[in-house]
Amino acid sequence: MSYLARTPAGIAGFLGNVSKLRGMKATYNQWLATAAPTSAEVQTEQIFSTNFHSWVADEHHRVVTGDVPMSRKEFTEMLQLQRDLNIMVKPMMYTGLCGGLSLALLPEWASAKENLPANFFKTEEELKAYYLARDQEVHIKHAAQAAHTQSRYLEFYIANEARFSEAFDSVADGFTAKKDPATLKKMGQHIAKAHTCSLNHVTADVSSWQRGREHMEACNFLGLPFTFLSTEALTTRIIDHYKMLFQEDVLVQKEGVASLSDFELYEICNRRLVARWEEELSREALEARFADWCTFTSKTEADEFRVPIRLIVCYQASFFRDPGFLEETLDELNEDSFPTSWNLAQDAFERRVAFESGPLADQVRAHVLNIEASEKKATEERKAYLA
Repeated sequence: MSYLARTPAGIAGFLGNVSKLRGMKATYNQWLATAAPTSAEVQTEQIFSTNFHSWVADEHHRVVTGDVPMSRKEFTEMLQLQRDLNIMVKPMMYTGLCGGLSLALLPEWASAKENLPANFFKTEEELKAYYLARDQEVHIKHAAQAAHTQSRYLEFYIANEARFSEAFDSVADGFTAKKDPATLKKMGQHIAKAHTCSLNHVTADVSSWQRGREHMEACNFLGLPFTFLSTEALTTRIIDHYKMLFQEDVLVQKEGVASLSDFELYEICNRRLVARWEEELSREALEARFADWCTFTSKTEADEFRVPIRLIVCYQASFFRDPGFLEETLDELNEDSFPTSWNLAQDAFERRVAFESGPLADQVRAHVLNIEASEKKATEERKAYLA
């Protein structure tokens, strides 16, 4: 309710920002269509991505260059406005479906700061509290699920590569493990080269549901809208998200990290999901996180392949899987979470163990021995017959 009074001015400011964002994206997209480089490298990436990419089937025009007709500040503002638009997609959808009835949900919506666009908040302190809520209610909440789904796929492609085991564990299973960006990049290029699974070429459409679930979990973690979108549309949305981040990386490096204020640098690192606001990292730690991110995700002339987005999601999620925020006790965490299939299987196994070890244990053992004796007798009779 504390932000309900700001709603009229906040909504008006948001609508003005949407108009501004439309103009900025039109300028950027026009540059992509007319002036962006179309080198052999870009064409090679298109061909490789269409046939062998570890996730997407149509990774087109992921151009990253320092010649964008926008300053770093303008590009950063465009990303921030795009994030606000992503946040407001669901409220706008409900407003379109329910009309005036959606006003009844206005107090509840305004009471949750993580659901509001950033223009509702005026000071750095308010923005810090807002970003902290976004971390807790969006990124931390969905990090484990997104990391698990992506890492299980990645694990298949390094199963026989012991040299990458430690790097894989640092992003797939570890919480505070040290992540070596150079080794992770080599692992990502190996996965990109080895990942030739042809699910997308199977006649029956067995991959659409699986890819849709992957996209949904990744979008939940990244804070991107996904409702009513096909897997192809989600693919494009996720690719565009990372393409813009990589483009901003180049502009930041071109301008120099030293030109950023501490708050701007924290925003940039948090937008890449490599720094939680609750960590309250120092300037040196933030610069190190950003440098590691650039080492891991950048593509140089010596690199044959770009790091797959799957691995980037796992890398980002590893910074948000710190269990310190949990409030449950160990007893509560140990309870069955009915009705998941795994816990049903676990319960069945426990019931069998209890049955075989309980009051009927002697009868169970006698029954098993009787079966074994019958099978042994049948085997001997079959051997005698064949002889």
